[in-house]
Amino acid sequence: MCEQLYNVDLSYTQMIHAHNFAESGGDTFRRNHLDVYDESLVRDVLLGSADSKALIFTQSQRNALEGLSKSDIEASRQRIISALQTKNNSLETALFEVKPCVVQIAAHDPNVAARAAEIILERSNGQCLAIDLNLGCPQAIARKGRYGSYLHDETPQAAYDVLTKLRSTLPKEVGVTAKIRLPPTEADAQEGKLGHEFRFIKPVTIEERVRRLIDCGVDLITVHGRTRFENKVAVGPANWDGVHAAVATAREYSGDANYPIISNGGIEYFSDVQKCFEETSCSGVMSSESLLENPGIFDQQNVASGRDILDRQLQYADIYLDYCTIIPPLPGSLGIKGGSFNVARSHVFKILHRYLEEQPDLRSWLGNQELQTIQQARDLLCELRSRYSSLDEEHLKVKNSWKDDSSWYRRHRQSNVSAAENTQPVSLDERKKLAKLRIQALREQRLSKA
Repeated sequence: MCEQLYNVDLSYTQMIHAHNFAESGGDTFRRNHLDVYDESLVRDVLLGSADSKALIFTQSQRNALEGLSKSDIEASRQRIISALQTKNNSLETALFEVKPCVVQIAAHDPNVAARAAEIILERSNGQCLAIDLNLGCPQAIARKGRYGSYLHDETPQAAYDVLTKLRSTLPKEVGVTAKIRLPPTEADAQEGKLGHEFRFIKPVTIEERVRRLIDCGVDLITVHGRTRFENKVAVGPANWDGVHAAVATAREYSGDANYPIISNGGIEYFSDVQKCFEETSCSGVMSSESLLENPGIFDQQNVASGRDILDRQLQYADIYLDYCTIIPPLPGSLGIKGGSFNVARSHVFKILHRYLEEQPDLRSWLGNQELQTIQQARDLLCELRSRYSSLDEEHLKVKNSWKDDSSWYRRHRQSNVSAAENTQPVSLDERKKLAKLRIQALREQRLSKA
């Protein structure tokens, strides 16, 4: 959807755990997680010359389509075709221009990573541009699994061994890439950004990190302009100076004046894209959080009113559900029965986040496990649309959904501001008490949404 309609030039798959993907007997995991489709088949389905059932491989996908008639599915196909014709001068160009796809893996064992990558290439029919090693995930589960930013920060040689193995194993025409974060610095520690438990073993710079990656034979680097500690309520502005340093180092050290560096982080609006290019000299700009709510962030839009934003988000949800109808998401790890729709549910929630926060009953309805099909999601979307249909611009602009702070991108920012207002040091016992209170509050919040 983002590639065909909204000017996205390069896409990454969901992160795939190399161990699970490579292990013997892992056919079910592989089928449920590698969402790379044959482009000619997708094109034929969208043109109506092939049955959309050819794109359905799991029972979970079939479950998501329950309640939809053949005419419903055909209507979704027609709406996609209409959107493509509106967006592009030539429908043929829109359907025949296949944009590159990178498959991202998580791994710490070089041999397992290489085996997983080989299977990915076998199953993707030559449509995989590159294999990306995730060295950027800041979630706590990444430490337990030994991947993401924890692997790069705590055992960097293991990360470099994986990348070296991938480069020596894969064909030259298949790229090896890495998505990283800025390393924590002593300045960050002095400013209290790294938490009370963090201890430096040997501080590294982004310049050192980039040089090591290039020595491994990495063909492209994506740099998130934050450390792993700048996450959720601790998130702050992206450090584009750090990204610029990575760009300059990569191009000087590699001897390639155009060595590709993608900048990630700090992209909230379309205008931020050009600013990022100018301030970092990067080769491309990646969005993750903002794009989840605004799939058209790379597509310049004229949205000035509350009605414009509302209509845009409803349209995104509509067309997304159309794509889900034709190509139901693979279930991943979100459930054998309902996993496919759970993927769709997550995306619909983010697209409509600012309005669902104003409609707690609809938010709860979307989160209810009894809501398990695309048709039910359409019913919810219809109800949401009806609740705002009679509001004029004056009434829309007094609602929280009109404010920037109501966006999915900024959902943690208010908590961040509140935390920053209280900068007094606290004892270990006080920190433990505060942690218990936060855990209790989260439990009560989950119960209220159940």
